[in-house]
Amino acid sequence: MLGGFLADTTGVDIVDYRISGTWGPLGHTEPFFAAPALIHAAARGTAPDLSHLMGPAFAEDGIDLNYVPDTGRALALLQLADKLNHRTYNVGSGRATTNAQLIEAIKKVAPDAQVDLPTEGDTPPTVLGISRLREDTGYQAEYDTERAAGDYIAWLRAGTRPDQGSPGVRRTLTGG
Repeated sequence: MLGGFLADTTGVDIVDYRISGTWGPLGHTEPFFAAPALIHAAARGTAPDLSHLMGPAFAEDGIDLNYVPDTGRALALLQLADKLNHRTYNVGSGRATTNAQLIEAIKKVAPDAQVDLPTEGDTPPTVLGISRLREDTGYQAEYDTERAAGDYIAWLRAGTRPDQGSPGVRRTLTGG
């Protein structure tokens, strides 16, 4: 609302981005969702520390997870668009990813990962509608859960320096 008011008052074009649960290299290890902690535990061969979450994590819990190269590309597309038709855009994958789906993807890369979660959850998944983003920029997420989990675990296991990013992050930043 403030952005809309300021845009109308000043004549400056202001666009708001509502960014989903972005995860991946160089991200926070303790956000409001379990994905990074599960990935870090799998890469280290330890049990995940989920004590930072507001409540217990369940296999059925889901959120609109977007891997960082996809989020970066979406933001770049918005910044570089010749014309935007809206003042607010959701930036995400446009689909819910449950912890169970993430765990399945993790176990394809790290079969012995200790990342199983209880199955007592009843919280409905949260998904951001990205039709505006798709229509105005042509954006489509390129990373599915399996590809993102594999890339992130490989990045962590390689001990990549923070300034190097993952192969996906490097491609996003360099345009390659």
